[in-house]
Amino acid sequence: MRGQCRAIRPSGRLRLRGLLSRTGGALILACLLLSSEWGIGASAPRASVPIAARDAFGREVVLNAPGYVTVVLSSTEKTQQATRRAAGTLDHFQTTPGFRLIVLVDLHGSVAAWMPGYVSRRMQEDLRREAARMQMLSAKDARHPGWHPFVCAIPDFNGRTVRSLGWRADRGRLRATVYDRYGMELARWQNLEPKEYSAVEGLVEHSLRRER
Repeated sequence: MRGQCRAIRPSGRLRLRGLLSRTGGALILACLLLSSEWGIGASAPRASVPIAARDAFGREVVLNAPGYVTVVLSSTEKTQQATRRAAGTLDHFQTTPGFRLIVLVDLHGSVAAWMPGYVSRRMQEDLRREAARMQMLSAKDARHPGWHPFVCAIPDFNGRTVRSLGWRADRGRLRATVYDRYGMELARWQNLEPKEYSAVEGLVEHSLRRER
């Protein structure tokens, strides 16, 4: 299905009066919130352009598909542990149907890029194990009966998807992008550090609240 991985089963100063006005106050609060979200290593949002790629099972996925709050994390041989830790901080969102976590495995320029078939099969095995783990999480969540976990990883053998995301070609750093439910980029990190994981978490939580 286009747009998602199928679920794997298994100028002067403002006066105080203006600040407290309903419209002006809401606008200012929104600006303050957004500025804080972009202020920690993140860039300002840009226009929504569909970014499509093939996942490990060969299915087309739109990374910034409308209808979801999506976090895309990079993974390389140098950042595997960091990717797992960052993904772990988002685990509590995994039973929310409107949330998606996509791992983009950056393989361009590596030996693995010469073995796409083998690499894809290994990724499929890992995804099935992850799907089983997430199914256990969803079984404990009585708020969303019948929900099936979203598990998605995309191998990027030639660097095309990395470039489409606007990420720097630095496979030694953990990169991340957050999209809102309109497919708009909310923030992008070119070097996501552990101290910034909470900023990603807070941005996701705020975006999901706006959907309700």
